[in-house]
Amino acid sequence: MPYTSTDEREVFVSRFNRVVAILIWAGAAAIAVALVVSVHDLRLLYLVPCAFFALVAWVALWQPRLVVAPEGVTVHNVTRTIEIPWTALIHVDTKYALTLYTPGHRYAVWSAPAPGTASTLRATRNETKGRAGKPSVEDSVRRPGDLLSTESGQAAEVVRRRWAHLRDTGALEVGIADQAPVAVHWNWAALAGLVVLAAGTVAALLLA
Repeated sequence: MPYTSTDEREVFVSRFNRVVAILIWAGAAAIAVALVVSVHDLRLLYLVPCAFFALVAWVALWQPRLVVAPEGVTVHNVTRTIEIPWTALIHVDTKYALTLYTPGHRYAVWSAPAPGTASTLRATRNETKGRAGKPSVEDSVRRPGDLLSTESGQAAEVVRRRWAHLRDTGALEVGIADQAPVAVHWNWAALAGLVVLAAGTVAALLLA
């Protein structure tokens, strides 16, 4: 992967998760249309479960993303949004998913999962045949999730390269990770919507 300028803002999402989200939305929409057209009684309450699953698809599959920016890395997960300045970052790993470490904490990136066995084999073949570059991480600590043909590997490579460039050029003050604030925000609006629609779904199933 070529070097990415530290002035750029890059966003990483899970393409697979977004495809699944679209399929769920299509299914929920089809059921909702069928209910509106053919049902004229309490079974219309089944529209609530359709809305619930549509929101689950958005919260868990569509909106999670990783934003790599000049000021740091922002992780938009299902329940929380974490803003990590470059000075707070101490380690990057890809064992189960792209995971960013700060002093005393680690934050897995929902939108950059490590590959399964089949995906690892495909990514390895792509690298062997020269279709994908080799990650900058040392071979001794390299994991399947570091392969550049994988979602975790692509995101991890950009994070590592930017972090290393800032350190090497003296643009990043080192040794102050313990003092660098990491902002964690709960996604209250999305969580509240899920709770309300979940309760509505239970009520609809009991009443319809």
